[in-house]
Amino acid sequence: MKRLTSIFLALTLMLSAAACESKDMTNSQDNSSEIVNSEHDVNNKLTNHMTDKERENVKVGELTVFDHEQKSESDIIPKDGVYLEIWTPEYQKEYWEQYMEENPSDENAQEVIDSIDEENVDRVHVAYVDGLPVYTSFPSPDYDGGEITIMDMTCFTTDGVEPHYYDENLDEITAEEVEEWTYDSSRKKTYSNFEEYKSRIRKEVEILAELGLIEQSDIEQEYERVIRVWEAIIDKSYKELSAGSTEEFYNVLNHAIPVWEIDHDATEEIAEFVSEISIYDEELDSNFIVHVTLPPDYDPEKTYPAYVLTDGVWRFGNHPALRKAMENKEAGDALLVSIGYDYSVDGMDDQNRIKYFCDKSKEFLDFITDNLMPYLGEQYNVDFSNSTIYGHSLGGTFTHYAVFNSDRYENQPFGNYIIGSPAFWSPGFLPYVDISDCKNEYGYFDRNDTLEKRIFICAGADEDPVYEEYYGDNDSTLEGVENLTKRLTDYGFTNFECKLYPDSEHYQFIPEMLVEVLEKFYPCCSD
Repeated sequence: MKRLTSIFLALTLMLSAAACESKDMTNSQDNSSEIVNSEHDVNNKLTNHMTDKERENVKVGELTVFDHEQKSESDIIPKDGVYLEIWTPEYQKEYWEQYMEENPSDENAQEVIDSIDEENVDRVHVAYVDGLPVYTSFPSPDYDGGEITIMDMTCFTTDGVEPHYYDENLDEITAEEVEEWTYDSSRKKTYSNFEEYKSRIRKEVEILAELGLIEQSDIEQEYERVIRVWEAIIDKSYKELSAGSTEEFYNVLNHAIPVWEIDHDATEEIAEFVSEISIYDEELDSNFIVHVTLPPDYDPEKTYPAYVLTDGVWRFGNHPALRKAMENKEAGDALLVSIGYDYSVDGMDDQNRIKYFCDKSKEFLDFITDNLMPYLGEQYNVDFSNSTIYGHSLGGTFTHYAVFNSDRYENQPFGNYIIGSPAFWSPGFLPYVDISDCKNEYGYFDRNDTLEKRIFICAGADEDPVYEEYYGDNDSTLEGVENLTKRLTDYGFTNFECKLYPDSEHYQFIPEMLVEVLEKFYPCCSD
């Protein structure tokens, strides 16, 4: 992007099933008696341990996820026709003044600003043809095909000789000899019309090839694309993009901005039933975005279990289907809760997920157990003894950690835990995680005789090959699931189910599974 900015500056100057055999839940309805809505001998009231600072920073409002939803390049730059990002003089000056602050050594930027003040015209910042950028120079949007005056292009070579200008013979200069291309505002050339100027366009395209921005074999195709842009400007057939579209385009292309994966239309249908909570945790010094979706016919006087999903960047996208299952009376009513990181944090980045699920798993569990869930209990009538928390992959290792450290807390916000595709192999190569703690359930059964929780373990039957290169000496995902179920059986714990979803790798089964478990944990009662 840095190189692209310098080009724009110059142009502006110019113009397996065995894992669960012990508890095979493929025919889950036949086994549902083992996991049903039941009373748990736990305190259904929670103590809120939020600090004054944490309470002061809670913000509750309408849904803003649409401002951060996942976009593709074509959502920003359409792939049909000619599109121009046009900058007004005001926007040009604001952009280049900020650029100067960030790049004080770039002397050309001041020259750009001076030219903006002098000319005071709209400029084509970038042109796109069928979704791809075109890098050469373009006239102002009001150009009609007549006379045009342009600064001369200058070639500086590595041998330190005098600069070579566009109108001179540059044929003998090779790409290896070119140090930089720029423009000389003191030298200008006037062309009588667009047809005469076409020879200059071809030379500019050849220079792009010299700079390595296009392949030599693509010169003719690129020349035709540039001609399309000029003709669209002349006959005013182009479509206009908002200022800043190019920056957004490259941010999306390079995954430089955090996004949330949602179905826009489906999410819009439930938006009126969603509260968006921004909640700060002082221990982690982190802000979280929590979405709470109310069930159909929500009655604030009634009590509802909470169905809590980590990785909100993906899992909030499951709220519409889960709520639809309640609407269709396929599942009983529950509060849908997803926990995501602040919008400024990339929740898809495993480094961020490792931070909370592995490195700071205790602090993250502290936040959920002693801050978030008690706070939600103050806003809604929550049946904590029958509430559920779900995590997948790294999040699956976290829900495993959460259930087997639940005895360390006075608050008991969950009666049910879903451990999805737990990546037990991942903590195995993280230096701050002791894999032996994970493999003995963090000593839970050394401290306790019983576990008054229910657990659903799941994975895709075909997912092991996906991360095979990372397993090393550790269990694969399915081996980890198999060994976990064996250990639970050896402990004498029976209140668990395990299901491998056929024809699924690491994540494809999640939507089906979440609906299925919602229906299982919270069956709809006939009125």
